[in-house]
Amino acid sequence: MKRLHLLILFLAFALETTAQTGKKVSLNVRAGVSIGAATPVGIPVSVRKIESYNPGFQPTVEAGLGYRFSAKFGLATGLRFEQKGMTTDARVKAYYTTFNEAGSNGNESVTGYFTGRVKTKIKNSYLTLPLHLTYHNNSSFTFKAGGFVSLLLDNRFSGDAREGYIRNQTPVGEREDIDAASYDFSDNVRRVNAGIEVGTDYRLSSNFFISANLNYALTPLMEPGFRSIDFGLHNIYLNLGIGYRFH
Repeated sequence: MKRLHLLILFLAFALETTAQTGKKVSLNVRAGVSIGAATPVGIPVSVRKIESYNPGFQPTVEAGLGYRFSAKFGLATGLRFEQKGMTTDARVKAYYTTFNEAGSNGNESVTGYFTGRVKTKIKNSYLTLPLHLTYHNNSSFTFKAGGFVSLLLDNRFSGDAREGYIRNQTPVGEREDIDAASYDFSDNVRRVNAGIEVGTDYRLSSNFFISANLNYALTPLMEPGFRSIDFGLHNIYLNLGIGYRFH
C-alpha cells in the first residue's frame, strides 16, 4: 500500500506541474515486464554449464515526467516500481559458496568449494528513480540515456545444491558428499542499487507508445564484504512496456 500511495502522490504532483507549465512538461504512465539476470560480467571458470534459465514474471509500473527544454532535447524522470529476478540451474566445479543447511541432519553450515549442480532463485523488488537525457527527432522515436537509483523493498536470494560434493574451506580440503543442501543469502542483498540506462520510446498514436529500456547496475547486487560467492553479480535487465502519455 505504501508503494501505491507514493505513486498516487507522484501522479498528483505531476498533473499539477503539467497544468502550470503547459506543453513543455508531459506526464506518462507505463507498465511492462523485465527480462534479465543477476549475473557476473563474464562467465566464471567455476560455472561450467547453464542447464536452464527462467526469467519468470517480473512486472514494472512507472509514472514519469518529461520536460522539453528545446525542440530536440529534454529531460525525463519518474518513479518506478519493478521486480528483478530469475531462476537458474547450473553445473559448477570448485564453486566457492556457503550452505546454510547441509549434512546428514540438514542443520550444518558448510563453507567450501562445491562441485555439482546449483539452482538459484532470485526475486527482488525495487522502487527506482531514473533520470534521462532525451532526444526527439522528427520521427516517432524518442531516444533516452542516463542513470537510475533503486531502493530495495523486498528481497529473495536462495537456492539449493545436489548431485555433488564440497571441499571444506580450500579446493583441496576434506571432501564431503552433498546429496542435498540449501542456502539463503537474502539478507546480504544490497539495499541501494544504481547504474546506467538507455532506451527508446516509439509513438503508436498521439497518446500511446511502446518502450524498451536496458539497464545495467554498476553497484554489485550483494553488500560489501559478502564472500559466500567469490565473484560479483550485477543486475542487467531489459524492460519492455506500453505506456500512455497525457498532453
